[in-house]
Amino acid sequence: MTAALPLADTSLADALGNADPYKNQMSYLEADDELRRARPDLVEQIHKGEKTGRVNLLRSAGPISDAYILGTHPISCLCGPVGSGKTIASEKKGLVEAQRIYPGADGVRRYKLGNFRQKYDALWKSAIPSHWKLFPKDFPGSEWAGASPRAARHVLNFKDKYGLIQMTTDFLAHGEDADPEDLRGLEFTDVQLGEMDTLPKELLIGLGRAVGREPPREVTKRLGRIFGDMNAPDVLNWTYETFYEKCALPYHLYRQPGGMDEGAENLQAHGGDRAYYEQIIAANADNPWYVRRMVHAIPGVTRATDLVYPQYDDNVHLSKATLQPDPALPVVVGIDGGLTPSAVYGQEMRDGQWRTLREIALERGGPEELAAAMLALEARDFRGCDFHDVCDPAMVAGEDKDNDAATEQRVSKGSDRQRLAKALGRKVHLAASNETGRRWSAVRGKLSLHLGPARPGYLLDPSCTGLIRGKRQTYQFRKLRGSNELTSVMPTFDTHVADAEQYAMMECGSEAAKRRTTDMQRERDKRRERAREAPRRRVFGGR
Repeated sequence: MTAALPLADTSLADALGNADPYKNQMSYLEADDELRRARPDLVEQIHKGEKTGRVNLLRSAGPISDAYILGTHPISCLCGPVGSGKTIASEKKGLVEAQRIYPGADGVRRYKLGNFRQKYDALWKSAIPSHWKLFPKDFPGSEWAGASPRAARHVLNFKDKYGLIQMTTDFLAHGEDADPEDLRGLEFTDVQLGEMDTLPKELLIGLGRAVGREPPREVTKRLGRIFGDMNAPDVLNWTYETFYEKCALPYHLYRQPGGMDEGAENLQAHGGDRAYYEQIIAANADNPWYVRRMVHAIPGVTRATDLVYPQYDDNVHLSKATLQPDPALPVVVGIDGGLTPSAVYGQEMRDGQWRTLREIALERGGPEELAAAMLALEARDFRGCDFHDVCDPAMVAGEDKDNDAATEQRVSKGSDRQRLAKALGRKVHLAASNETGRRWSAVRGKLSLHLGPARPGYLLDPSCTGLIRGKRQTYQFRKLRGSNELTSVMPTFDTHVADAEQYAMMECGSEAAKRRTTDMQRERDKRRERAREAPRRRVFGGR
């Protein structure tokens, strides 16, 4: 059930409930000749905008949007497709937060919001026009100051059942080249970050000391908050690691469904159907990377890229819940060596589905460090499981051979495979091949396999952040400069864990991937026992 927004109980209710966003925007342009002359691009953009007529901006765009507006997390982000109402949700969140402030000595609740964009151009082309959609220029008690391409301020006075509220919004820019020290001296109650992925992470760090300052905490009765919105980010953008991979307190991500997904939000603003998104998809048939991010709201590349696994689809292959190992089946462990060793744990289910369960990716280490990490993971997530380990064939280099001269002194400490096997206390086999075509085919085959309704041939655990990054973006081909010829995989940190998964998946269909070693050993022991107990047949009969 959608939460009710408290804005309906304010003096803003009539203006928001019967708003004409296009007319509100045009009222500013019509009253400012200087702005029209200075920003013809802004005039053209607003003229091209959707002329919806009167709309109810108090209506809910959807449950995720409402949860974001009413949330109280210290740092929160609303992420979704284009047209999902994210910017308007952030504007309404500011109004809701203003209502929550305790009054000062004169009974007035004062709320100061900093609204940041990367450049003043983006501020006047996106943030400010979006703000104008909600608030007509002639709204009683509204005061506007500022002109393009500089900072601006809007003071809004409104009432709710508890009394008068004064909300001041400062529109500011802070680009990649700006010094975080420039933020010193700024004081806000909260900060709003539009298109958060376009802003530098240093801004978020610097603003931590600027929020919760004006009015002081003694008045507001709470710490400051930072909130914002964005489309699905590039996998290499700082927001991806912060909100998708880690997202621990104080951060919180609100993810809206994709525009074509069940539960897509703000469809009412587009006529109640998905024609808006269908048109974007059709217009960008040659740009699937754009559709993926802007329509389906899936993080990925920001330009055309040749992915090694184009068949991968988050909606199909990424598990919604943590995958648990089946102790009745062997766990296949693929291992990649070198200075940044990796290990991937997976199982081939009885119907042929491959499940990648866990990953280990060390930033630095050797076989002993990798073994320690593996044993710790196995003790936590794989109790009672039987393992079949396969490693990069290159890890055999420097292998010590058995020899009859027991007294012979050995200088070598053994190969990486031998050192790893010794530390693990079990055998480590060589992978079936190191030929890249065969390795890629092992993964692509499972990605393309469909075993039935909602039963893909490949399923990836959400904890495998390196593999997810790789399949979304970082595991890609590089082209020969000046041509379209693909040469090799672009080396990144995620290539190591991708290789480890390939070594494991080449075992699919083998006896080692289908039957536990202990089970096979038990069966061999039974055969030997039966052979020993069977009556001996006399070849030559006696007289």
